[in-house]
Amino acid sequence: MNKSDRQILSASMIGTILEWYGIFLFSSGAIYIGKNFLPKTSPYYAIAETLIIFAIGFLFRPVGAVVFGHYGDKLGRKNMLIISLVLSGLSTGLVGVLPTYAQVGAISTILLVVLRLILGFALGGEWGGAMLLTLENFQSRRGFWSAFIQSTVGIGLILGAAAFYVLDQLLPPAQMFAYGWRIPYLLAFIILAIGIYIRERIPETPLFVAAQKERKIVKLPVKELITKHWRPLLLGTLITGSSGTFFYVGATLIPSIFELAKIVTVSFAQIGIILFAVADIIFVFLGGIASERYGRRIMVILANLIFLIIVYPSFYIKTAASFLLFMFLYGVAHGTGYAPLGSMISEIFPTNVRYSGNSMAYQFGNAFVAGPASFVSLYLGAIAYPLLPLYSVIFSLIAIASAVKFRETKDIPLEAT
Repeated sequence: MNKSDRQILSASMIGTILEWYGIFLFSSGAIYIGKNFLPKTSPYYAIAETLIIFAIGFLFRPVGAVVFGHYGDKLGRKNMLIISLVLSGLSTGLVGVLPTYAQVGAISTILLVVLRLILGFALGGEWGGAMLLTLENFQSRRGFWSAFIQSTVGIGLILGAAAFYVLDQLLPPAQMFAYGWRIPYLLAFIILAIGIYIRERIPETPLFVAAQKERKIVKLPVKELITKHWRPLLLGTLITGSSGTFFYVGATLIPSIFELAKIVTVSFAQIGIILFAVADIIFVFLGGIASERYGRRIMVILANLIFLIIVYPSFYIKTAASFLLFMFLYGVAHGTGYAPLGSMISEIFPTNVRYSGNSMAYQFGNAFVAGPASFVSLYLGAIAYPLLPLYSVIFSLIAIASAVKFRETKDIPLEAT
């Protein structure tokens, strides 16, 4: 890998790392968010209400996908990626300076929600652009190269969980709830500064430049996408929704359930989340490499099958050791299909609507299917405990059926899609 290749990968990954770091700070530090920004209530409902705010951030992800996709397909990938980076860095860092509910009442909750919406909007454009910055530069072995972008989820999760874990060890609980929880958010400003420096130095992707020269840029990319490419958009949305669902069940819901049952402490849960992320990173690369040989579809199906095998036992076998085991297996399940998913939903669209297509499939699936998963599952479980995994199981089965209908894309050149 030469210097230019490293610059492109660094520019692609830095923004998605920042985005996921900001998102997972919220889930890893849910207990601190609930304590500082919500009215006093029972621990169960404090977690539930925090997960609602977590899900609210998903509402603007489709909006970001449409807006960034539109201008990314008309004006280029690079400029949109700089804007998304700035928005994500500011919306994450500013959480660290918000007043608490005890200080200003409901205003603090409103400001927190606004920042979550801005972060969701930025992520709506960040992921698709970062994936294309990689795939449109490295046009062969796309399953492997997509793994670098997909690994940023695990990296962001490790950074978010590790930040709270280290501070939990260094500071007593009273100081963590008073001010320590702010430190991880403030670190986002440093990542933002590094990211701007890196992204300013990269060129536009060669495929987009070629599309401009050949006058293939369309006036309304979203209209072109919906009228001519609606079927792959729908299938991509359903497959992405399932992947996101069992990610958030593993990374968010399972730790909360084990914490509420007092099987693990908040600090111990961070270890489990880190284990999940490590497994996710490893199997993202293994899944990406395998998809080059066996195809994208088979790896997506395999990932969903692994999930279906582990999901019910993970809610019923409650020991500290089983918690760690299941967190690792959830990381395996998600990672196995995540890199093939990233390349798959980018390869099915032509260059002039690719930013809109991969962004909308990814964000629609995550916003409308995966985003509510933890919250809906928790409330289904309140009705009857065996219903806890039902939501995610249904969408996993739908994803398998969608993958069967999907055309294989691993051997199709991007210029030909």
